[in-house]
Amino acid sequence: MGWIESAKLVHSIATKIIDFLSHIQEFQKRLWLKKKFVLSTDYCLTLDRVPEEFYPEIIANTPQLEEWKDLFAIHEIDANLFNPPDKEGREVAISVDFLKENPNLILDTGNFDFEFKDRLLAHFDDLDNETDGLLIHGENFQALNLLAEKYQESIKAIYIDPPYNTDASAILYKNNYKDSSWMSLMADRISVSQGMLTENGIFCAAIDDVEAANLRQLLQKLFGKENELGTATVCSNPAGRQRPTGFAPAHEYAMFFGLTGSAKVGRLERTKEQLENAKIDEQDRLFTWKGLRSGGGPNAFRTARPRLFYPLFVKDERIRIPRMEWNNQSRQWNLLESPGLDETKVLPVKPDGEEMTWGYGVETLSEKLSETIARTDRHGNIRIAIKRYLNEEGMLPKTWWGKTEYSSTQYGTIFLTNMLGDSLAFMFPKSIHLVEDCLTVSSLDKNDTVLDYFGGSGTTAHAAINLNREDEGNRKYIIVEVGHHFDTVLKPRIKKAVYAEKWKDAKPVSHESRLSHMFKYQRIESYEDALNNIEFNEPEHQNLLMDEHQLNYILESDTKESPTFLNISELKNPFSYQLKIVKDMQTQKQDIDLPETFNYLLGLSVQTRQCLKDDDRPYLVYKGTVGQKTFVIIWRKTVGWEQQDFERDYSFIQENKLTDDANEVYINTDSIVPDAKPIDPLFKKLMFE
Repeated sequence: MGWIESAKLVHSIATKIIDFLSHIQEFQKRLWLKKKFVLSTDYCLTLDRVPEEFYPEIIANTPQLEEWKDLFAIHEIDANLFNPPDKEGREVAISVDFLKENPNLILDTGNFDFEFKDRLLAHFDDLDNETDGLLIHGENFQALNLLAEKYQESIKAIYIDPPYNTDASAILYKNNYKDSSWMSLMADRISVSQGMLTENGIFCAAIDDVEAANLRQLLQKLFGKENELGTATVCSNPAGRQRPTGFAPAHEYAMFFGLTGSAKVGRLERTKEQLENAKIDEQDRLFTWKGLRSGGGPNAFRTARPRLFYPLFVKDERIRIPRMEWNNQSRQWNLLESPGLDETKVLPVKPDGEEMTWGYGVETLSEKLSETIARTDRHGNIRIAIKRYLNEEGMLPKTWWGKTEYSSTQYGTIFLTNMLGDSLAFMFPKSIHLVEDCLTVSSLDKNDTVLDYFGGSGTTAHAAINLNREDEGNRKYIIVEVGHHFDTVLKPRIKKAVYAEKWKDAKPVSHESRLSHMFKYQRIESYEDALNNIEFNEPEHQNLLMDEHQLNYILESDTKESPTFLNISELKNPFSYQLKIVKDMQTQKQDIDLPETFNYLLGLSVQTRQCLKDDDRPYLVYKGTVGQKTFVIIWRKTVGWEQQDFERDYSFIQENKLTDDANEVYINTDSIVPDAKPIDPLFKKLMFE
């Protein structure tokens, strides 16, 4: 064989390999971008939101009572709260009266059966609006991809504290990415989340020097340089991080970008020192005295702005502007009168004789004379000051943030340890006060929502809760976290933050709370779960050697009814749709939450959730809005149904007025309800859009 023939053979083989790998890669991409299923959904809510008819069931629920003892130390409220064990060794439950006296206790529907949860949620008339927070346990790109439709253009602030790409930070994402890989990780997620920001929304990212330059360049590209609001240098580690060589870093950065030019940063509260130095006028306005003479800069000198160099006549503390006229030729003011009795002429001249300017022109100052004062310093020099009124909303954020409350050690690690009782529960949590200020600067107002998709220990949710406690606001939060500490740190922290404001040694300093609260927590399918749930229609294909056309057919067509791609035939029993899920190193089949998944894909804002029964036939009915339209989504089990069953189904829906006032109605599988659309094909379509 000649070299030309050899080259052709190599080219032919290489082409087949490339085509083969290309098909595999495209399949992997499709699997990665597929919207992931919601695996489970539960709610946590304070007892003031739970109807008292549920209280007897609650006090009989041992897992819930044990959780309250563990998280909130309720057994220390009253030493006799729990009676001695009964004959079977069980502690007798607390009383219904105790629940009424402690409305801030957090009930977790995960401790109860589905029937209890269904009855409880049916009591809410505007479920999503009454839900204050959402926690998602899953990979953040997959979560954002799933949430994007529902929360499009509705998030006021995004705050993220991503992996810093250093060996020091302990986050469950790779911390040794090369710059390009790290940038790709960030770009994919930020790009998806951008579409969720409101027009005046603000994006804030915490970062240190390792990736600061790269992140800023990325954000400038995604948001535009013109929408860069500023970067704050934060003293988050006053002691400095010890390193073998070089400096001990004591700072990090908070970068702020607006989605559009309409984004405006919020103002921060003034410091205690600033408030102590402030005065209050007769109209209860805060002000400080500021020297009238310009302090410095090229325009502060007489030569630069001669019209601002003019005399003032001072008598005691009173000031007046003398009669004078401007001389264009000499470019100076000519006095038309002399100082009166006991009056002194004062010019904006430094003690060393350097001629400066006043801070206001003649006409402007004449309107502000009532706000001026003259005083004599210890050297006998007359100083003139003018009132500077402080903005009631606070001060514009500076680029240096040096408050002691920003210390990650004191107000991050120690703060969290006091809540959870374990200093190693989560490494390097952010200072709660730092995140509160980041949200304030991001203009997170009382009824706005914040999104954090590197949720960590839940500091962002905690910060939103604290801000609500301070001003009785209704800020909402969406937190995404993939780590196992979701159950051991993040969720318990949010429960504790709602239950009480201050903690010591994992116990509340006080059992009093000023919050009524509810949050939803969900788990979503992972990419690995999706891989585990690919099934071939013809198993013998798995062992065949095939060309690229056969491979493409098998990957695209032969797997389309895999559980992870939504097997439509299984929607006849939507309450028992299962995936193989790996948990605690073991694979087990698990019922998943198809209705919640479809709600996200549709972008449904849920108002009501009802579970009904037609004898032994269960119905799950959601009513909500998508944009300005009202949607009704009906799920029921239709296995083995015949014509008379669909007629009975139609009658039940009509008798219960389930579709009244709806602009759109969707029902799983077949139905004879007029104008109702099938869920199945739309569900499948939306999973890949």
